[in-house]
Amino acid sequence: MSSTNAESFDPKNPPPASSDKEMMDPAFITRSLGSLTKLEPTMALSAASRDDATKIIILQVLFLAGATLTAIRNSPILASYPSPTHGLVGVIGCGLIGSAVVDAMLDAGLPAASIMIASRDDQKVDKYAKLGCVRCDDAELVQTCKVIVVCVAPQHLRGLGSQIRKVGARNCVVLSTVAGVSSIKISKMLGISRVIRTFVDLVQLPVEWGQGGPPSELICPVTLTVSAKNFVAEKGVLQYSQASIESLCIDMGLRKRDSSYEATFAIVGDGEIGGGGSPVKKKKGGDDDEKKGEDGEDDDHPLHELHGFLKYWKDVISKGFFEIFAEEILAKDLPAFSDSEGNEG
Repeated sequence: MSSTNAESFDPKNPPPASSDKEMMDPAFITRSLGSLTKLEPTMALSAASRDDATKIIILQVLFLAGATLTAIRNSPILASYPSPTHGLVGVIGCGLIGSAVVDAMLDAGLPAASIMIASRDDQKVDKYAKLGCVRCDDAELVQTCKVIVVCVAPQHLRGLGSQIRKVGARNCVVLSTVAGVSSIKISKMLGISRVIRTFVDLVQLPVEWGQGGPPSELICPVTLTVSAKNFVAEKGVLQYSQASIESLCIDMGLRKRDSSYEATFAIVGDGEIGGGGSPVKKKKGGDDDEKKGEDGEDDDHPLHELHGFLKYWKDVISKGFFEIFAEEILAKDLPAFSDSEGNEG
């Protein structure tokens, strides 16, 4: 996402659909690959560099997915669902990136039944279906999931968008792993207003790893740091992500003030930065506390099945991102947060 995209795109007002002429233009996708065409002509992506980039993308997806689910966890609309945790997260495409994303989510504690998968690779879908993930098509996925991870090749976006626009999608945030295609372009093609894309600077990545190179582990302090630095490399991405998640919270039935707090906390770790103040909290003591286990889990909470994943996100993944945001980005990005109208009851 470029600085223009982050600053000018309002997730509450989706951009107009692309014209038929633009969508049929064979050069449309090529023109969208700005970040890739800026690479040095002699730079070739080795298997190692692809693996390194994949690690960064996966961690950014885990962070954004956890942030979104954390922000909407108290949604009254979710609480009204017969199975609130069923199909909360959807993955479209099960290639190298898509399968790695699903693996990482399962390893991080996200229940398999919370993950829906739409892919042409029947063999991989069969593998995940045996683990408890939900097999579906693109239409069912976008109408069900609140977090949608798009892991398709750029040339398949037009066809995917054509299918999705036929059924429409609402009350969701799209996380795009599609290399080089801006959030605004993807939003136009899919007809979905809230699109946050992952970002990897392949030129700077070797420098960021340092002399020791990338660690073998997917999740460790070094990989979290490098992933966070890449994510905030584009100006305005924190405000844009916060605004997208806040908009989703409002559509999911949370009050404006609470939505501002929850979204800001989920993105930068301090909900009161947005000016909304702390959301209404339940009183301590009494029966509510007796229902909670030693680690604070509430068995009666609609999303209690996600407790393990959300706790891991809070204790491990988010901390690595929040530290980088605080050290390098917050001083520049925070003034915009205070402009949010978070005072509505």
